[in-house]
Amino acid sequence: MMIKMVIADDEVLTLDMMACIIDWAKLGIEIVGKAVNGQEALDMVRRENPEILLTDIQMPMMDGIELLKVLSESHPQLKSIILSAYGEFQYAKEAIRYGASGFLVKPIDELELEELIASTVKSHLESKVITQEAAFRKLLSTRSGTPALLRTLESEGIRLTREFRAYVIQTEPASVNDQLLYLDEASSNSERIICALLTDLTSQGIRGYVFEHQDEEWICIAERAEGFGSRIAELLLSELGWKVVVGVSGLKTAPNDLHDAYNEALDGLGRRFLFSSEQVFEYDQLTPFGALHADMHHQVYKQTQALLEEIAADPFGRPDWRGKLSSILHEAPLRPDEIYSLVFSLLIRLRTRDWEHSQGDHEAILPVTFEAIKRCKTLDVLLDYLASSLQQLAGEEKQRSSGGSDLIRKAKAYIQAHYNTEISLESICAHIAVSKNYFSSLFKKETGMNIWDYLTSVRLEQAKRLLTTTSLKNYEIASRIGYENPSYFTKMFKKSFGQLPQEYRIRQSDGESIISS
Repeated sequence: MMIKMVIADDEVLTLDMMACIIDWAKLGIEIVGKAVNGQEALDMVRRENPEILLTDIQMPMMDGIELLKVLSESHPQLKSIILSAYGEFQYAKEAIRYGASGFLVKPIDELELEELIASTVKSHLESKVITQEAAFRKLLSTRSGTPALLRTLESEGIRLTREFRAYVIQTEPASVNDQLLYLDEASSNSERIICALLTDLTSQGIRGYVFEHQDEEWICIAERAEGFGSRIAELLLSELGWKVVVGVSGLKTAPNDLHDAYNEALDGLGRRFLFSSEQVFEYDQLTPFGALHADMHHQVYKQTQALLEEIAADPFGRPDWRGKLSSILHEAPLRPDEIYSLVFSLLIRLRTRDWEHSQGDHEAILPVTFEAIKRCKTLDVLLDYLASSLQQLAGEEKQRSSGGSDLIRKAKAYIQAHYNTEISLESICAHIAVSKNYFSSLFKKETGMNIWDYLTSVRLEQAKRLLTTTSLKNYEIASRIGYENPSYFTKMFKKSFGQLPQEYRIRQSDGESIISS
């Protein structure tokens, strides 16, 4: 859609010259009127409702300053550019006070005029996007838009009188690395997503609007376009390399329906939790969560609860629990929050039992938080989390019954084999299949030192061996035993043995010389 502009100047030659010297269409501008005095310019603005006014200051009937003063009240969104003679700078300053976007001194420089118009167009578009987004956000949050809000939409050229759908787009990074990359480039990626979708809508001749609603969520409102949800997913994957999921509302016919359209799209995305292999969820093709028969919903809930009760009673006596639970939930799905609550309740019960069996060693109990469970965005991920928790429980119960010696032995062997890598508590606990809290407490109880002190002792013993058997430099030894920072290695060596690495090497060498002599 072209941006409309009115030009006003009492010199006809100047008017004709300004209309011809620039390729206005290239800038996205259509000149809808040329006025030779201020009153005519005011009438044109009221009739054509342009986005930009380019006006001289000195004009008959109404000068440019008076024109801007009147329009600042009736057309506050109008972008105005003032033309002034060299000696009229004080008038230009007054024009700025009434909202002028800028001014040029006659005679007009073609390049300066084009740059100022381009900047004004950009400012107008940015302002328009902000106004549109604000109006859309209000419509998303209420079932009935106010007349003033609907007029705002109309004034911005937003017309949702035909059938339209709302598309809610959420990112679904494939890996942790992808998530970190996305966070680093979030701003530019958001602009690219919006640009790609708007370009595609334009190429198909479809009226549509796209904006970022919140972090990692965009809303596209498009007039009737069959299959556009799948097209969105394919387009963003092919052009940006991002996998997304798309919730698609039913057809709507009025701006006031946007609230319901948004919630329908979100309701569709709610099924992403159970059907994680799919990317597009169309509301019209799904049975809404609330549409389940009340008795059936209660029955599914009770089945799920009964299975989780069995797991709580004997966590390791139902090896088929995962397939059974998944089957129950897919037959007649519960809401994600209901499933989160059931799993949270199960883990709390299991951890309470741990508390009772821990013989006062409560620091070893792995805490359970609802926030951690809700970070599992699909059922498969939640079941992985539950399986991992049960595996940790099994390892902890086994080690409690054996006194923990076997666990400590395995951990020490793992540390001695990997001391020269970026070893972490997470990697150690993953290897021996217990929780970090439990293992840290057990290691301190069994060995009298914490895990990091033990790792340091292993590394420094290896450093002593290298100092006496090789000619490696300090930074080379630091690297070989797992320290990236040579200064930190030197500090730890001095703290543990009371001497610097080089001093230790010299004394060991002197000792060997005395013995050999």
